[in-house]
Amino acid sequence: MKKIILSSIIIICFFITGKAQTTEEEYNYVTKGYKVQMESGLDMKKGYSLVDLGKWGMSHNPENRECTFKALMREGQSKPCAIMMIYRRTDISTGTTWYICIPTSDASASIWQKTLDFINTNFKQNDRMLDSIIWALMHFSAQEAAK
Repeated sequence: MKKIILSSIIIICFFITGKAQTTEEEYNYVTKGYKVQMESGLDMKKGYSLVDLGKWGMSHNPENRECTFKALMREGQSKPCAIMMIYRRTDISTGTTWYICIPTSDASASIWQKTLDFINTNFKQNDRMLDSIIWALMHFSAQEAAK
């Protein structure tokens, strides 16, 4: 059931974000490259910028989790080419941070499959993680729909 809800919310996000097809390179940047950039103090990927879209958290006493959304923008374009969702557990300093790429609605089937595989592999057995992601995606979707 949660998989269906999560998939539905993700689909809503894609329709909201517009048409700037996510490439394999952009997917890899969102899921891996951004983390390396932040940890190493590197400059932003050439030809791109990130726009903050919001942050939503959820408490599962005593655990706290949050999802931050950022739009990956190609230089000269007004629609995101991908949405980065950064998931983290905030109540412990050793909590894992996950970087999830939400591709555009017209991205290739293989990019979509990578996102689904990532979620199924990393979050399938953890209801609190899925609850937090669904909560954040619902808020993100509502915010974007109101624009």
